[in-house]
Amino acid sequence: MKKWISFILVFTMLLMLVTACGQQTPVPTTAAPTTAPTEAPTEAETTTFGLTPFTEKQTLRVGFFTGSPLSYPFLFADKLGYFEELNIELVYEPFTNGPAMMESNAAWDIASCGLGGLANGMRGYDVRVISITDYEENLALFARPGTPLAEDPKNPENWKGTEWIYPAGTTAQATLVSALGEVGLSLSDVTSINMDVANALTGYKGGTGDGLGVWNVIAFAAEDAGFVRIGDAGSLGFVAPCGTVTKESVLDEKMDLVATAVAVFHFTVEWIYESDANMEQATEWFLEDCENEGILVTPDIAVRVMDWYRGPTMSEYLEIFTQESPDTAGIYTKRNLIQAEKDILVGLDFFISQGNYKPEDRERFLDEGLIDPSVALKVKQMLDDLGIDY
Repeated sequence: MKKWISFILVFTMLLMLVTACGQQTPVPTTAAPTTAPTEAPTEAETTTFGLTPFTEKQTLRVGFFTGSPLSYPFLFADKLGYFEELNIELVYEPFTNGPAMMESNAAWDIASCGLGGLANGMRGYDVRVISITDYEENLALFARPGTPLAEDPKNPENWKGTEWIYPAGTTAQATLVSALGEVGLSLSDVTSINMDVANALTGYKGGTGDGLGVWNVIAFAAEDAGFVRIGDAGSLGFVAPCGTVTKESVLDEKMDLVATAVAVFHFTVEWIYESDANMEQATEWFLEDCENEGILVTPDIAVRVMDWYRGPTMSEYLEIFTQESPDTAGIYTKRNLIQAEKDILVGLDFFISQGNYKPEDRERFLDEGLIDPSVALKVKQMLDDLGIDY
């Protein structure tokens, strides 16, 4: 009898256990999307700038202009760990030439270059300019010491018939034309020799040419070699914006990633300007990367290059890409222009005047919105949603 009672008790307990297990809530089998940022960072996930980390690792290929500070806040942010904390990995594709960078656009998702590369990319590859990264002033012109041109560059007679080495179709040419215009001359009054910026200095040192047009690291190297700076973009008032570009397909697929990377870039610009210590650290990393890429830069030149850097802060960036006003040149009347369009058109109009581009190119760039505020607007929305000051 006791055995039967024990059996009945055990059977009853098993039946209750099976019934309870059968009432458990099933575990969902569909995972939430992981390619977008999480809604809000937890306290443990709080990032340096308050941006939201991606829940899944993201990779962004960056066309990187070595030897010019216009690209380097991406690298500085990487060194500081800002991209790692956002779960983003940057893969760098280095270039020293804007047009070559545009030709290799399949190798990158975003890329940064000077004005010549921006114009080339919009015309030939329909890239979209989404950020201004620097306003280059160190686009410099040099003469040989002891020559009439070095001693009196305001005299037009000292310019006539001189031979100039510079990379044609670039902002170096635009700077030269600006200097010639100040004394009532044009490019037809001098002889031009087209050379890549690094080779131009080598050729000039070897005795070729009367004048030299180069920028940034190479400009300071020319100065240190004893050549006389007779003008530059800063002193001539020539606006030379550099920028970041991308392709429409990338914006369609990776808008959140691109906007986050651009936001980090401009917040890192602010980091550079915050203190002398930050500038010193940025300069060390700039020098280190130039040495790794085989660009001859002394510590003193690295300091001077970074001292001339004029990258927009976050608030400046958003203003440049959202502030609208009429085209002061009176050429485009279909709509108001954002400041980024106006700044880039200053250089583009020069290229048009020299026959490098056509007025139709200017019209198309504006009609098709190739100087594109969509990323800036996305960044602004993202910062507003997260309550981040800018």
